[in-house]
Amino acid sequence: MRKFDLVVVGAGISAGSLVFNLLKQGFTGSILVVERGDKIAYGPTAFSAGGFRNLWTTEINQQLCTKAIGLLKSFQDDMGVSCGYDPCGYLFTYYAKGWAKVPMAADIWSKNGVNFDLLSPEQIEAKIPGLKCAVDHMDEEVREFLGFEPIVGGVFGRDCGSFDPSQAAVGYFERAMTDYAAKPVLQLNTEVLQVTFDGAKASGVVLKGADGSEERVEAGMVACCTGPWINELLKRSGLPDADLCPVISQKRMMFITDFPGHPHEDERWHQIPLTIIDQGIYFKHEAGNLMIGKARKDAPDSFDTTFEPDYYRDEVNLPMQERIPSTAVCKLKSGWGSLYDTNSADHNAIVGWHGNHPGLLLQVGYSGHGAMESPAVGIALAELIITGKYQTVDCTPLRWTRFQEGALVHEKIVI
Repeated sequence: MRKFDLVVVGAGISAGSLVFNLLKQGFTGSILVVERGDKIAYGPTAFSAGGFRNLWTTEINQQLCTKAIGLLKSFQDDMGVSCGYDPCGYLFTYYAKGWAKVPMAADIWSKNGVNFDLLSPEQIEAKIPGLKCAVDHMDEEVREFLGFEPIVGGVFGRDCGSFDPSQAAVGYFERAMTDYAAKPVLQLNTEVLQVTFDGAKASGVVLKGADGSEERVEAGMVACCTGPWINELLKRSGLPDADLCPVISQKRMMFITDFPGHPHEDERWHQIPLTIIDQGIYFKHEAGNLMIGKARKDAPDSFDTTFEPDYYRDEVNLPMQERIPSTAVCKLKSGWGSLYDTNSADHNAIVGWHGNHPGLLLQVGYSGHGAMESPAVGIALAELIITGKYQTVDCTPLRWTRFQEGALVHEKIVI
């Protein structure tokens, strides 16, 4: 029977950051990384929009993302590979009701050294070609049907932007497997059927290979970087409902289109920030195209990733062209469906040791924040494993036991 000091379930950016930072901090134990796909960043990491921002109102998210932004900025110099770092900025737009909450958030950002600008409607329109903050150009019935109101202001995060989480994940694993004597073992095309326990303590995993064969592996610790599949794994492992995570799996789709006016589009489209407008529609430039997303409200708990082109036409492009009329002609070129591991309790990550099971480490429930927070969380969890405590960023607020303690982590303004 094989035995490892640590088994890591999953090979996305969260797992990559954890493994690399463990080795960087001096961990000399044996590590097995298990991924059911055929490559690193096989799952949600590969399909993330890759945005990063430090516009948060909770201290923990603020600290993690500020740290992560610095890491992403220097990623190529530090790691020797590019992560596609693009400090294009983030632009949130607001109706009057939401804008009234911005001064409270702005005070928090100012106290924490966040670089941001509060924009007028005219300044917003100057950043996004063809966007109209008013609503007088819209058909009244359509406007009422869509629930549109005038955009009265915006927040622009100057240190925010986007990157390629897949490239970052590959970079982490490549460095981990080439730079350190305690080279981790990466096992692809292998599913973790269950975590095994010695009493309450995690003691190993049962694996299923591509040929259907099963293998029991002993482990001193098991780190679950499984995204939306966390509860499926814990249930198969025999854990009761009380020991599960408040995580559901929700489909999220991304759409790739031409820029408005292609092939003679306004060149300003190539410099737009990642922008969020009505109904939660967000978009950014992506390799000469426009990448657009919109979460389906109250998406069911499901592992379905079926791509729905009609959703772009009916639920994305229809409202988007009301705000930016020129996008009516944006041709859908491609797209995909993937999954969020949504924390239904407070929409923030679950990080650290499982409260009822020693040796079981959790890094799940990011609710769409995983790509941007993982670079910093990996450092924090490596510190927790090696020294027994957090040092760089105290992730205690994200502990699993907060749900039993009533210590949820809520953002003060939904952005």
